[in-house]
Parts: sequence; structure tokens; C-alpha cells
Amino acid sequence: MTRRRILLTLAAVLAVAIAVGAVVVHRMTTGKLDHGTVFAATSDELTVKPGELFSIEVFGYQGARDAWAVADPGPDPAVVRASGDEYVDNVGIDDLAAHVFVGSLGSGGHYYFTFRAQSPGRTTITLHDGVPSHGGGKFANPSARTERQVTVDVR
Repeated sequence: MTRRRILLTLAAVLAVAIAVGAVVVHRMTTGKLDHGTVFAATSDELTVKPGELFSIEVFGYQGARDAWAVADPGPDPAVVRASGDEYVDNVGIDDLAAHVFVGSLGSGGHYYFTFRAQSPGRTTITLHDGVPSHGGGKFANPSARTERQVTVDVR
């Protein structure tokens, strides 16, 4: 083979490897559910339209035992209905390198709590971290909140 062919072959293999890697990372960081309109849990109030799919996003370290969930009692089902929830890891170059070389948990991820707006009205969604890791350990953060309330106005 000529030197040019070898270089072209290597470039093609590298391009395919990069494309496959990008697809894998994208799938790992987007989750499987349709999240609809995403609101950060730092929003205390939000407004949606009847029929709208929306999610409340909470940052957490599932690997460090964070376990966010919708608290009981749940929101009024006449106003919003739960459509599912999932945890999606942050995956980036820093996370992959940290995991491979030092075995760290990476930079955490996000919980998505997805709902479908039903009829006009107001309800409150309370999320809580049932097993918070904030009391000690590697990811201790004494100022971290372990409960969040979001008032949803459907109109």
C-alpha cells in the first residue's frame, strides 16, 4: 500500500470511531423518555398548557446514593399526571477519564420527573431526596436542599 492509502484508511477508521463514540455519549446523556419542556427545580412556579408534556429536572449523584422521588401526596391528578421519571448520567471526557483513571463517580447527573398537564388548575409537586448523601462523604454539601416544591399552574 502506498503511504497515501494508509493515511486515508487511518483517517476513515478514526472518523468512524469518533462518530460511533458521539452516538454512544449522546444516547447515554439524553435518556429514553421524552421530557417535553424541561424546567429546573430551582423554579418555584411554572405555567403550562393543558395537554403539555413537561419535566422537572433535579441535579443529583445517584452513584453517591442520592435518590430523588415525588413525595406523597403527589400532585392533583386532575391538574397534572405523572408520565414517568428517569436518571440520566452526565457523561463527558472529564467523567470518562476520572472513572477510568481514578475510579471516581464523575460529575453526577439529572433526575427528570415528567408530567402531562390535564385540566386548568393549580397543584404542587414536591420532590425529595429520600437517601441524601449530603450529611457526609465525598459529595457532602451541607447547604444542599433535600426537598423542592414546585407550584404548577395549568391554563
